Amino acid sequence: MKKIVLWIVLAAVVVIGVAGAIWGKEYYEDRYIGKDYYAMVPSNFDMTPEPLYDDKGKSQDIGKLYKLTAYNEKGEAKEVEFTVRGGDSTKYPQPGEFLLVSVSKQLVVKQSVISESSVPNAALTKIRENQ
Repeated sequence: MKKIVLWIVLAAVVVIGVAGAIWGKEYYEDRYIGKDYYAMVPSNFDMTPEPLYDDKGKSQDIGKLYKLTAYNEKGEAKEVEFTVRGGDSTKYPQPGEFLLVSVSKQLVVKQSVISESSVPNAALTKIRENQ
C-alpha cells in the first residue's frame, strides 16, 4: 500500500514538474524572444525629453516615448512602442534614423539604430511609402 502511494506521489511530482517546465518555456518565449521589425524615426519627431510616469501616475524619470509603425522583412506592419530614458536627447534615436526593433508577444525586447542598407527591401519600401 505504501509503495502505491509513493508511486502516485512521485507521478504527481513528475507531472507538475513537466507542466511547470512547459509553462515556463512558453512564458519565456512569449516575453523575451522577439521578432525583428524595422522602422524609421519620422523627420518631424519632437526630440524634447518629457516626464515619464509609472502606471500609477508617479513621475519616474525623463525620456522619450516612441510610437512607430514598423515592418517585418515581408513588409507586414506592426505598431511598436518603447521608451528611451535619460535627459540627453542626443542619445535618443534621431529623426531620419532607421531602427531594428525586436518585438515579443508582450513587449519590445530591444531596439537599435541601424543603417538603411540593413533594412530588408520589403520593409524599406513600406517605410518610404508611409513617411
